[in-house]
Amino acid sequence: MKKWIKVLLCLGIGHTSFSQTWYEGTISTLKFGLKITTTSQTAQVFIPEQGMFEQPLKNTVFQGDSLRGELKSVNVLLSGKIDSLSFEGQWKQNGFPTPLRLKRVAELSFFKRPQMPKAPFPYRDEKVKFTNNEGSITFGGTLTLPEGKGPFKTVVLISGSGQQDRDESLFGHKAFWVIADHLTRQGIAVLRVDDRGVGETTGSIGTSADYAQDVLNAIRYLKTRKEVNPKKIGLIGHSEGGVIAPLAAVQSKDVAFIVSLAGLGMSGKELLLRQSDDILKQMGSNETYRNQVRSLNEVIYSTVARLPLEGDIKDSLQATFDQWVKTQPESVLGQLGYRTEQGRKGFLKQIEAMNSSWYRYFIKYDPQPVLSKITIPVLALNGSKDVQVASQPNLEGFKSGLTAAGNKQFETVELPGLNHLFQKCTKCTSAEYGLLEETFSVEALELVTNWVKKR
Repeated sequence: MKKWIKVLLCLGIGHTSFSQTWYEGTISTLKFGLKITTTSQTAQVFIPEQGMFEQPLKNTVFQGDSLRGELKSVNVLLSGKIDSLSFEGQWKQNGFPTPLRLKRVAELSFFKRPQMPKAPFPYRDEKVKFTNNEGSITFGGTLTLPEGKGPFKTVVLISGSGQQDRDESLFGHKAFWVIADHLTRQGIAVLRVDDRGVGETTGSIGTSADYAQDVLNAIRYLKTRKEVNPKKIGLIGHSEGGVIAPLAAVQSKDVAFIVSLAGLGMSGKELLLRQSDDILKQMGSNETYRNQVRSLNEVIYSTVARLPLEGDIKDSLQATFDQWVKTQPESVLGQLGYRTEQGRKGFLKQIEAMNSSWYRYFIKYDPQPVLSKITIPVLALNGSKDVQVASQPNLEGFKSGLTAAGNKQFETVELPGLNHLFQKCTKCTSAEYGLLEETFSVEALELVTNWVKKR
């Protein structure tokens, strides 16, 4: 749930010889950063509390001492002048101006990423492309190969929900690049791939089942590479990737092992109910309020779960919501903001997302029938402070399903103090993800690496 601020930028940059400069300050109470690269004629905006990192300005124009660029979705105008030490200007949103004063800095104080891999690398880094069987989707990715001839044990990285690039770039972190770098330095080849519709990958958004087919296409590609040991190809999936990896594994004998990073051991419906409650609890909401939210979510998710994947279900969801509103006392509707028609319309905007095939598949997904078929080695990890995929019930779900499969080669591990992105956290809220310098816990990296090396 990122709130993107859209910007129209127009500022003087002075006659300078440097190609890349950083400016930092605040807008109201929010941290604000600006990066200008004159050689490539680009500019990027940073507002970390709103999840905005390296947000590129579009249609940038450098002319004389000025720069123009835009992000089109909201009505914001930024204008001002930059000298050798600062930027002073005005942020105008919806016609309301706010003074903006930024100081030139060597680097942004809130954008330190010490784990970001830096060249030169002691391994080969190759851009690759491959297609699905029908040739209807082209996948773009990066294959990192250890030094030597191989063939190497190889893993495919599978991202979480939402369309991610091959590095799983989130909140200014590039977790998959960090993981790939660490594994490849330890002699393990890694393929990371842009999701559908992102970067160099084509295709439209699908369901977790569709993405499992994408993973199988990646495996087929890897088997064409002489550097890859075809009997030692494994999957590492984060969040929804921990759903996709088992779905792919039950369809292919070419999957040698699985690592789940905060994957689902409970149904999609139960996960979303638990996620909502945990986040509200973390925000300080009382039990009464949380129960009211759960009662609405329960009826909505149950409606989604019982309806088929095909067709439009917006009318059914509307009817379910209207019926729920009729059964609630005014006090409950008032607390949730649904007493007025305007308030109720706010909820109905969510129905569009719930109508998507991805969402409907996720709600219906039950991992137990899938996990109960998996007998290959599995490592399931969760952070104890994860409020998006609660550690204990999901790890218990993995344990239950894999035990039912008769699997004797699995481990479930809860890592203390880590959040959903496997960072050591302080407040452990989603708003903190981009403010933390750590991209991925070294403890978790070493645990995964050592486990994979033994497979």
